[in-house]
Amino acid sequence: MKEVNSMSGTDELQAPHKVSRRQFLRGAALAGTGLVLAACAPQAAPTSPAATGANAEPTATPQVIKEVVTATPGPKGRTKVHYTASGDLEPMQKVLVPLVQQKLPDIDLTVDLTPFGSGWDTFADNVITRIAGGEGIDLIHIAIEGVALLTEKKILRPLDPFLEKDSAYKADIDKDIHPTLMKALNWKGQQMELPSDWNNMVMWYNYKIFASQGVPEPGKDWTWDDFVADCKALADVQGTANDRYAFSFWYTQFGMAPWFFNNNTSTLKNNWTDSNMDDPKVAETLQFLQDLILKYKVSPNPDGWDEEGNFESGHLVMRGCGGWCIASGNNNKFYDYKLQYYPHKAGPLKTVVGVGGDGIATMARDPDASWEVLKLINGPEYMAAYALENGSPMARRSIETSAKEMDRAKPSPADLSIYYQSLDYADFVPSPPNFNVIDPLLQRWYSQIWTGKITVAEACAGAHKELQAEMDKLKKS
Repeated sequence: MKEVNSMSGTDELQAPHKVSRRQFLRGAALAGTGLVLAACAPQAAPTSPAATGANAEPTATPQVIKEVVTATPGPKGRTKVHYTASGDLEPMQKVLVPLVQQKLPDIDLTVDLTPFGSGWDTFADNVITRIAGGEGIDLIHIAIEGVALLTEKKILRPLDPFLEKDSAYKADIDKDIHPTLMKALNWKGQQMELPSDWNNMVMWYNYKIFASQGVPEPGKDWTWDDFVADCKALADVQGTANDRYAFSFWYTQFGMAPWFFNNNTSTLKNNWTDSNMDDPKVAETLQFLQDLILKYKVSPNPDGWDEEGNFESGHLVMRGCGGWCIASGNNNKFYDYKLQYYPHKAGPLKTVVGVGGDGIATMARDPDASWEVLKLINGPEYMAAYALENGSPMARRSIETSAKEMDRAKPSPADLSIYYQSLDYADFVPSPPNFNVIDPLLQRWYSQIWTGKITVAEACAGAHKELQAEMDKLKKS
């Protein structure tokens, strides 16, 4: 088996030191799939978005990738297609490979995982490292955070020519996939990937604690003032093991975006080409979050905080999360939650959306064969199976709004229809080509706000100067 020594960063691209939206891995060899899995598990992401040292310098950690290969070599003359992804190998083994064998018998599909590290930015770096090392990769699964980066590095090829030739398939996805999801994976007017799954951020709240404290459950129209009042009524923080915090958050671009968006601002402007950290609304948002920690003492410092564990044990009343958190609740038999949009301050109601997708590599050995496999990956048969393992909302409306998907959180009374409906209010997580640089940059400044080490004004000024320098550097590249 081929072994590749991959690093979590490259000389050109910094690796981040924060967490992801999703947990990984479960991969174990399964009988009957025609595949043998050889230790291709990357380091699992934390179960909650605890920081790993926002002020620490990122380090390059060697990670060994061993490919998943067919147990017996395929007949000579079959077209080889190599698909790399993150997350869970199991549905690829159990469903995708047999599906390709059945539908596309002339294609010999190899699947494996690229180390996810601490987020999509690290994953993108690891894909670049593998390709630079000479690996032949034909299909890549990566979320919006890495699409611009891999496009600018000439690693992903536009899908528009394939869609234009395959009008029946294009009509199918136009009917079954929300345009927001397609747009998310479009870079500079070109469709770089087809969406597979996605996530947003909605407010998860323990409705039983709301009831026990006599606090009405939040409505779609709640405001920041309403939220603070609720937090004060729900929190019980005495410095003991029995402390109950009202709300906690995590501060990656994805975690912070719904707060910025619901104050009608963002960290970047001008189509993600310039810093917006000097916008007074950015400072207002950061001050609001700092006050939850230091002034009102209703939120913990997010660094080192086990958000998932504390929420499920009753020591936390509210958290922001997406569909990926349903699996944890089900696994731990925790069902005391409902869902609502984030509280709102200014501008239109919004949530953030991050979209996972699959694209064809520029170095694909047979682009047309890769396109045929990509259509199966994006098709309803594989997506339905992927949904059972993944936990995130699926891109196809017919899958995500099915009774089976709507019931996946039961016996929780949570109404999961909020997820697909939220796409009407969604904006994209800011994901310029240097996402792998700016995400840890901003986290480093944010972390000093939560401790009170520096003021919000100082953090915004410092972050703006550093962020704009990175954006200017990008413009010249």
